[in-house]
Amino acid sequence: MAEYKNELKISSGILGFDEISFGGYIPNKSYLVAGGPGCGKTILCLHFLEEGSNKGESCLFITLGEKEEQIRNNALLIGLKLKNVEFLDLSPSSQFFYHIESYDIFSPAEVEREPIVNKIK
Repeated sequence: MAEYKNELKISSGILGFDEISFGGYIPNKSYLVAGGPGCGKTILCLHFLEEGSNKGESCLFITLGEKEEQIRNNALLIGLKLKNVEFLDLSPSSQFFYHIESYDIFSPAEVEREPIVNKIK
């Protein structure tokens, strides 16, 4: 952890990001990563999880869209092993698409429903 203005920071796992954020993330804060498809949201998160797992921290990636295997394969392509990162794969099965013609990411109401919340817990 780096220190900036009397606050300890948690490394993002990306040197350039840590530099422009004066050391990384502030502990015990929530961060929203938003952007369009392909802008790097998942890669940013995977670097953070890799950094934490390399330090012996418990790390969990919850996916609602992409399958775990695909995320792990993409991570390997950029040199991330994710060996100690746990996954909770809540992405829809292929059967889901036989019954519904379109698929959008879950609305907040759907994510807050009891079955998904119980799986995350």
